[in-house]
Amino acid sequence: MTDFPVLWAASGTLARTLPWQIDPSRCPENYRTHIIITDRRVVITGFPDDDLLRDQVLWEAGRSQIACVERMRYSSVGGEAKVHFTDGSWCRLAPPNKRQYWPVLRHLVHPPELVPWDALTPRQRAYVESYLSSVSDRDSSVAPVVTRRPSGKFLIEVTTTQRVKPDLGVLKPFCFMSQAGGRGGFDPNDL
Repeated sequence: MTDFPVLWAASGTLARTLPWQIDPSRCPENYRTHIIITDRRVVITGFPDDDLLRDQVLWEAGRSQIACVERMRYSSVGGEAKVHFTDGSWCRLAPPNKRQYWPVLRHLVHPPELVPWDALTPRQRAYVESYLSSVSDRDSSVAPVVTRRPSGKFLIEVTTTQRVKPDLGVLKPFCFMSQAGGRGGFDPNDL
C-alpha cells in the first residue's frame, strides 16, 4: 500500500489504530507496507528495506471486525477501496500503483468462499488441471486456490516460483472457470 487518503475514526475505534506507516507523507523513505488477507484476519506488515525476512506486523484485525468493503469506482487510482469497520469507523486505501484491479481487493471486498478439490465436478477438476499445466513457473508443492465469486464462477489462483516483490508482494496468475467447468467470462465485479 502506498496511499492512506482518508480516515474517519473516533478515539478508541479500530480505524484509529491503523499504523502511521501507511501514510505516505509520514512513512520513512524506502519503507514499504503490505496487506495480507486471510479467511480470518487482515494483517498489515512493514518492511524497512528490501529484506523480506525483516517484516514487522504493524496492525491486524479479525475479518469479523470488517463490516464491508466498497470499491471506489470514481477514483483516479482505480483500485481504491473504503473499508468500513463494525464500530462505525472507516478508512480508504489505495493500491501500490495505478493498476485497476488490485489483487488484494478481490479477497477483501468478497470474503473468499474456498472450494475444496473434492467439491469440484470431474469436468471442473479437468479444467483446473489444464490451467495448471499452462502456468510455466508454477510451484507444484502448493495446491491451487479455488474460490467461488459473486457471479457464481470460480477463480483459480496459482502460486509460482517467482520471488516476492518488495513493492508489489506476491502476484499470482489466475483465471476464471464457469460453473460447467469451462472458460469463465470476465466480470469486473468478481475482482
